[in-house]
Amino acid sequence: MNISPELWRQIDPLLTDALDMEHLARVKWLYRLEQTHPQLTPVLRKILAAHDRAERSQELETVPKLAHAPPPSSRFEEGTRIGPFRLIRLLGRGGMGEVWLASQADGRGEREIALKLPTIYLHSEVWRERFRRERDILAKLAHPNIARLVDAGVSEEAGSRGQPYLAMEYIEGDSLTDFVTSEKLSIEERLNLFRQILAAVAYAHHQLVVHRDLKPANILVDKSGQVKLLDFGIAKLLGDNTAANGAADLTRLGDRVMTLRYAAPEQVSDTAISTATDAYALGVILHELVTGLSPYRPVREGRVFTEASLLGEEIAVPSSLRITTDAATERKCASAKILSRQIGGDIDSIILKAMRRNPADRYVSLDRFDDDIHDHLDRRPVKARAGTWRYLAGRFVARNKLPISATAALILTVAAGVVMVERERRVSVAQRERAETHFASVRRLANTFMFDVHDEIVGLQGSLKAREKLVNTSLQYLDSLAKEAGNDPSLAAELAVAYSKIANIQGAAGRPNLGRLSDSLANFEKSRKLFIALGEYKINDIGMQREHLMLRFALARAYAKSGDARWQENIAAAAKLAERVASLKGADPRDRSNVAGMLAEQANLTYILIGPSAETEASMNKAVSLLEELLREMPGEQAVRDTLAATYAHAANIFSVNRRTPTSLAHAIDIRRKALILFTTLAQENPNEQRYSKALTENQVAFAGELEQAGRYADADHVILLALKQLKAQAAADPNNAGELANILVAHGWAVRIAYRQGEQGKAIRRGREGLSHFASTPLELQKTLATRDAFSEVKTYLGLALMVAADKPGTAPDRQAAGWKEACALLADSVAFVEEVRATNPGVGDEGDVRERAEGLAHCRTQLAKLAVR
Repeated sequence: MNISPELWRQIDPLLTDALDMEHLARVKWLYRLEQTHPQLTPVLRKILAAHDRAERSQELETVPKLAHAPPPSSRFEEGTRIGPFRLIRLLGRGGMGEVWLASQADGRGEREIALKLPTIYLHSEVWRERFRRERDILAKLAHPNIARLVDAGVSEEAGSRGQPYLAMEYIEGDSLTDFVTSEKLSIEERLNLFRQILAAVAYAHHQLVVHRDLKPANILVDKSGQVKLLDFGIAKLLGDNTAANGAADLTRLGDRVMTLRYAAPEQVSDTAISTATDAYALGVILHELVTGLSPYRPVREGRVFTEASLLGEEIAVPSSLRITTDAATERKCASAKILSRQIGGDIDSIILKAMRRNPADRYVSLDRFDDDIHDHLDRRPVKARAGTWRYLAGRFVARNKLPISATAALILTVAAGVVMVERERRVSVAQRERAETHFASVRRLANTFMFDVHDEIVGLQGSLKAREKLVNTSLQYLDSLAKEAGNDPSLAAELAVAYSKIANIQGAAGRPNLGRLSDSLANFEKSRKLFIALGEYKINDIGMQREHLMLRFALARAYAKSGDARWQENIAAAAKLAERVASLKGADPRDRSNVAGMLAEQANLTYILIGPSAETEASMNKAVSLLEELLREMPGEQAVRDTLAATYAHAANIFSVNRRTPTSLAHAIDIRRKALILFTTLAQENPNEQRYSKALTENQVAFAGELEQAGRYADADHVILLALKQLKAQAAADPNNAGELANILVAHGWAVRIAYRQGEQGKAIRRGREGLSHFASTPLELQKTLATRDAFSEVKTYLGLALMVAADKPGTAPDRQAAGWKEACALLADSVAFVEEVRATNPGVGDEGDVRERAEGLAHCRTQLAKLAVR
């Protein structure tokens, strides 16, 4: 009977069900099956009949004895020369070929390597191409947890001519399974070892390489406990679309090369292979590491594991399986029950997320996978679990076991003492105990509000008032505790972070804020002084140093917004802190991108407040180059794309104003488009992160300005109207956000200017008056900021110029003409006065053409007004 693979895939699960049934139940079941699957039932009946005959004749009771198979022979012998290497001994065989221990034989040094050779029957063009691809893949992978490629080529030696070889770092170690078994590693130790595997595979993913055959046999651990990942022989380069000639055969062949027990469902269902495929295999490996059991029932029961089982079986919760006492002992647990409790919850959720059937539901990157394991080890909430209050509280208690245990011990001691002392002493001790317990409880509550709860809602639109209330309440608690605690550095560190958070909410530039700028600056300064007073305390704590970095950056922007020269010392401090944070243990891609990001921010503020220069442009170009290089190293990394998008925006600002030549404007427009593309993608990927949609709109406003400067007035008008509409919608959704009001005024300034340039003076006047009205509705403190005054000055300038043109129209009534000239002169006088005020302290600020246009407009307006007075 000939059965195609496609037919077998449909029959296999049905056959498994049928064999588990009693005879009568099977007859009824087959009858029903004939109605629904008429094409499968005849074949299934034949197979079942053959099975029944074999059982009746007892053919299945005994197995014929076979002679031991002779060991497979190799075409090579010890001492054979292959390329520059001499074979020492055979290390092993695999589906790809043989692996030999070999030594350098060409006099270029003495070293032992692992030499990989495809077996003779694999020398078809398809397998040669696969071997070449493994060489090319390994050549680009340089990571401490990936076996290093030493050499590669084709032998020209007699006796081995034409033999391809890969010379790889020889690793003396055990397979992952043997290592954890022999060392009897605890669950925590196994998770830390597994993080090394994640780091290696994540690095390969960043190089656009998917392994596709991850399993314990391909993971060695050396004597120092360092993981080494092997065998990228069936790896597939992401984005490789070669399909010509033999490459198509290669892909088809490669798609089926796998170890079924560790394969992902998409590998057997012929759907797309991606980084999520490796995430699934890593989930299986982690499952076995922590439970000692396979996630699949057939494997656990010693039955044949089929593709149908992989596609059809639902994965049970790992901690619900019957874990053995031996597995518990091997993991340093007193009992299987204790081991199940350790696995339950976080580890269950992490494994099940990695092994979701739909690749889109798994971890989006192995960095997120690693973050969850790190957070679990650190007793913090993991993203794979729903953040319920009970769960978050449980994680908090787990992180603070020692102080809670200490408090419990203290209570017991006091209770024992109470029995032995007089009533007055008992009352005194009880009061002190209550005070200490109250102190600890209030502090925990304040930190839960300030960190766990606040950080959960920070990205949500309209959450500003709720965030203010949370942080303000926390700040009040911490302030009162600080007065009681005296010189407690840990409490001072918490206060430093709290002051910074409330200052951000009150008036941080570039973020949703309440427009209370003086309060914001005061709290930023309190935070800065506390951070400085901490000295060496937590100097190597990356979390605390990140908070200090963000504080210094926010303070620099706050001072820049108010025109205070102290912005320079704070942005310089932020740049130094960024370099320090990137060098600390635990630094991630965002920390690395912040080094270039702070360089760009420093250049941007220098350009705005001091003026353009060759040094400013050079710094910005350097920041862009560093971030683009980092993105090539880590494609798709959100933190890098985030920083690069902001840097593109700053670069476009500099090149659109500095020199303002057709070439520089074209360059600015090109860079701005890159910023818009990145912000659009980030906003789509993170719909609950309002900062991306807001950044996108702000960049649309700037883009409209650049189009206007390039003379593309119709395009500029279309973009600015779209941006204004979006800004107003965002302001309506977040009415407490003063930052939105400032952005709308900037957009009004460009809208008036564009209409004036188009020659549509009536439209320019309408838009100008709308801008004046909007300014009047903004908070008084916001009206005083440099950025808001600059935007208001832009509205006044082009409204004044438009009024001049309208007043000069033939046929305009004298009284209306006089009123128009008078209003225009007042508006232009205010605009010129603002420019002169700014230039008194920063002579290089402002475009010369704009400054001249304002001054000439005012002079012409006053001349016309004087003529009218003479009449």
